[in-house]
Amino acid sequence: MDTISLLLFFIYAMITLIILVYLSPIVSAILMIIIPVAIVFLYPEPVAQFFSIEQFSYQGMPVYNIHIMLMLWSALLGIVIYSEFLSWYLLRDVSRTEDKKAISITEQQEPDEKPKSIKNKAEDFLLNLGKIMSGGK
Repeated sequence: MDTISLLLFFIYAMITLIILVYLSPIVSAILMIIIPVAIVFLYPEPVAQFFSIEQFSYQGMPVYNIHIMLMLWSALLGIVIYSEFLSWYLLRDVSRTEDKKAISITEQQEPDEKPKSIKNKAEDFLLNLGKIMSGGK
């Protein structure tokens, strides 16, 4: 493998992982996509030449830098998505689920109480999602 290509991919992965750990998974996912796209728009011909460099051949099939970049993207996006699901799971409100279990089937809403509309349910969901994303419970 070309040493410069290996070095560029390593630096790119380390920057993404450092941002993932110390800042935010969402910010790292956004920067992981924006950095290569911005570089492609700024320097289209050198980047096209870089991505078309053949690194090796596996069973007669050439592997180019673009394939390595796509593999790196999929791995890093998998890490970002996993960390988001893990943080959501760890920050969810356990007491609320225990309260739901305590309510018996016979206890229903009072007839004069209106059920929530889809709009109100969506607003509640987005408010809870905002709390979870900000690190609150």
